[in-house]
Amino acid sequence: MDYDVVIIGAGVVGLAIAKELAEQTDKTVLIIEKEASFGMGISSRNSEVIHSGIYYPTESLKAKYCTRGRDLLYDFCRQYSVWHNQCGKLVIGDKNQQTEIERLYEQGIKNSVPDLKIIDKSEIQKLEPHIDGDKALFVGCTGIVSSHDLMAQLYRISSEKDHDYLFFSEVINATQIDNGYQLELSNPLGVKETVTAEWVINSAGLQSDLIASMISDHTELPKLRYSKGCYFSLSSKWRGRFNHLVYPVPDKKHGSLGIHLSFDQTNTVKLGPSAHWIDDHQENYEVDRSLKHLFYNGASQYIKELKTNDLSPDFVGIRPKIYNVDDPLSDFYIHHEENKGFPGWVNLIGIESPGLTSALAIGEELIHIMVDG
Repeated sequence: MDYDVVIIGAGVVGLAIAKELAEQTDKTVLIIEKEASFGMGISSRNSEVIHSGIYYPTESLKAKYCTRGRDLLYDFCRQYSVWHNQCGKLVIGDKNQQTEIERLYEQGIKNSVPDLKIIDKSEIQKLEPHIDGDKALFVGCTGIVSSHDLMAQLYRISSEKDHDYLFFSEVINATQIDNGYQLELSNPLGVKETVTAEWVINSAGLQSDLIASMISDHTELPKLRYSKGCYFSLSSKWRGRFNHLVYPVPDKKHGSLGIHLSFDQTNTVKLGPSAHWIDDHQENYEVDRSLKHLFYNGASQYIKELKTNDLSPDFVGIRPKIYNVDDPLSDFYIHHEENKGFPGWVNLIGIESPGLTSALAIGEELIHIMVDG
């Protein structure tokens, strides 16, 4: 075999798996990435939120990896001086949404999320003078992180263990062979080449279901549907005005957390994401400017004195969601496909939010799969 492990995809989850392999094993590792560098897809096009774990069913993989990953992520950021801010967040509701706020609180308690409390209008005003709401769920363990700094540190740990990276390279076919797999690649020059490995970790993000279908046509493997999310930034007059992230109650129809307010290391404030289904695996990163009024109408429900001209188009993220018409809030699919006849092949499909928060916990789990069986 050319390598012990090939990881397809150098997003934050692929990098977290590589980091764990570097620290816990002596396996030879190749990471294949279709973009020019690591973390240029889903991992760099999001709100950079460290999620608490309040939203997800208790027995779900999202709840498991988010709550574990949150703690690992804070520890990692402190250890390696990765910029982060445990600012907390408010989930804002009006007088007709008190029941939904209470349900979120109860779900958070079930998921062992710390530092939760329901606060009233006067308490909201003390914490966030520019926010209007009748009730809110305060979530103290939510934060934000520099996703680029995080991924750069994961990449450094992996590279220092002599892991190999192939950028501008795509997997175009996969074949099961004795004791492993042969992958056919298109390299940066457009030339086809092959590589063999005992283990293949499919962490290909938006293409993860397509990569999975290269070895198996089993109908039980999940298929992805893309959810496009646009972000708008607020003008400089809003910079530094907020101390907490601010969320509406979740948008269950679209399987999203709604158009929320977040900020970054520079205290620049952004709103988003919206949620719009797109088909046929289209990657369209153009902000739909016509959504400006939708964003304004949504955000002005809880941001005082917001003006339409405060909003400017910012960027787009695309989520790889496992689409289920009955439950848009679908779970992760993380599975060693040994029982399907493919030992050594692990699929990670539908790793969307809270994937950034969950990454280190997923990496930890993958080591257990590979080392402990």
